[in-house]
Amino acid sequence: MFWGSGCWFCAQIAQSVEQETENLCVAGSIPALGTMCFFLRFSLSSFVRCVAMSEELENNLDHWMETIAEASSISELEKTKASLLGRSGIITTAFKELAKLPIEEKKNLGEKLNNVKLAVEEAIENRLSKIKESIISDKLKSETLDITLPCISGSFGGSHILTQEMRKVRDYYHSKGFLVLDGPEIEKDFFNFDALNIPKHHPARQSHDTFYVDDFDEMLLRTHTTCVQVRALMNTGFPVRMISMGKTYRNDKLDATHSPMFHQVDGLVVDRCGITMGHLKNELKKFISMFFEVDDVEIRFRPSYFPFTEPGVEVDCRYKKEGGKLRITKDGDDWLELGGAGMVHPNVFKNCGIEGTAQGFAFGLGLERLIMLKTGISDIRNIYDTDVRWLRYFSSLA
Repeated sequence: MFWGSGCWFCAQIAQSVEQETENLCVAGSIPALGTMCFFLRFSLSSFVRCVAMSEELENNLDHWMETIAEASSISELEKTKASLLGRSGIITTAFKELAKLPIEEKKNLGEKLNNVKLAVEEAIENRLSKIKESIISDKLKSETLDITLPCISGSFGGSHILTQEMRKVRDYYHSKGFLVLDGPEIEKDFFNFDALNIPKHHPARQSHDTFYVDDFDEMLLRTHTTCVQVRALMNTGFPVRMISMGKTYRNDKLDATHSPMFHQVDGLVVDRCGITMGHLKNELKKFISMFFEVDDVEIRFRPSYFPFTEPGVEVDCRYKKEGGKLRITKDGDDWLELGGAGMVHPNVFKNCGIEGTAQGFAFGLGLERLIMLKTGISDIRNIYDTDVRWLRYFSSLA
């Protein structure tokens, strides 16, 4: 404890006052002075202690500030804080002594003590902030990352071959101004069969070919995306230029060339007049050339029957085998079937509520079949296989 000269002087005064008071009490010069003597001794003693402690705080404030500023760690700073502001700290003890003084003295000394306390708290807070900043800075320096080092390669996902080809077809027809539409996979038999001129007795409507929804005789899983063409004719004004892509379902046993679920690409172009088979052939040549990424192809039409076209044709294109794989080329020595097409049957226009003259062509191609021909996949089941090696290989071709 460091006592200033003022504290020593106060102590001397208090000692003198106490001695004189005791002398008066002994001599009996002042009546009832014993009680006054006790009160005076107590008040002066408390006053002197607080004055001394206040001067000690003020005289040692600079020393405490230096100690706080020199603290090099949070633990060291906490020890200094406890010695000053803790339960038994110097500043806390001074405030306890202050409570024993009369109100006037308490007010004067309390202001000084409070200023000292605020200064110490502020200094501790500032030093704590700097120490934390220093810790973070040192940690960042020790954890410096060299961005010039080569990165660690990881596994990345990719688009499935079906997704790749569907996007390719969609973008191609978007660029030509076609609408790309889709409809519900659970369809009404009107859109799937009746509107497309497929009679009730047609074999395709039997349960061995079609998946019907239990308890809903008129609901089924669509067997082709051609039903989207019906919805387009009923809801879109002339002219109609659209394609539809999506899942279709048929009651087929799963094997190398058949699947109960597959994807189909359907196209439709309709106007009041002027649409011919020549337009259909030209459109299919351009589509096949784009899909198989060849400059030119040769296709042919073979007469066939579809209830919703008149006339109807099967579409073939030339190909040849190279290294055990098929290659679509104009110089091919054989023909390969790709899908069906034809001019829209007049009954379809009638069933869709179209009055007056209307002409148009339509085509439908199985997307999985086209992919198998393009990539050399021999088994349709491989397209849906979850073998990561297979998926990684075909996603890398995107």
